[in-house]
Amino acid sequence: MQEHKDLDVLAESPSKPAPELSALAYFIGTWNIEGIIPPGPWGAGGPYSSTDAVDWLAGNFFLIGRSDYSLPPSLGGFGKETYIMGYDASEQAYTFDGFNSQGRHQVSRGQLSNGTWLWTSHADYNGQDVQQKMTMKVQAPESYDLKFELSTDGDNWSTFLEGKARKR
Repeated sequence: MQEHKDLDVLAESPSKPAPELSALAYFIGTWNIEGIIPPGPWGAGGPYSSTDAVDWLAGNFFLIGRSDYSLPPSLGGFGKETYIMGYDASEQAYTFDGFNSQGRHQVSRGQLSNGTWLWTSHADYNGQDVQQKMTMKVQAPESYDLKFELSTDGDNWSTFLEGKARKR
């Protein structure tokens, strides 16, 4: 039994959600998101829309969201995404893991400052490393503005999506 002594800490007390998780409660509910994808290296652009339903996963450590979205046809058209949001105390960062019907797994880290969420990530597009950032500025308890940007060098950013989210 000696080899398991270090694991006794797991049985000492049940985990409690980190206080930082309370900020994620803002996202609970059903959101309608509408935006525009401007023309760029990805094609002609066009309208974007999604409906996201978000709630706590049992235990209140993570939020789980389900999204039905519509992109311009050149970018894949209709799709679905399931995502999980949480807080990593060791990194002092919010977390986002999304899985969509186009085969993409998105991993982002977020910070909240003065009512603005900033989520950062990387993605591989046909062998090219692309940095990504999503800025979400809270406007009211039921709305936020969003801007999703891409960069290949970390200095020059292109807007991929700009829009507004409204809670039903």
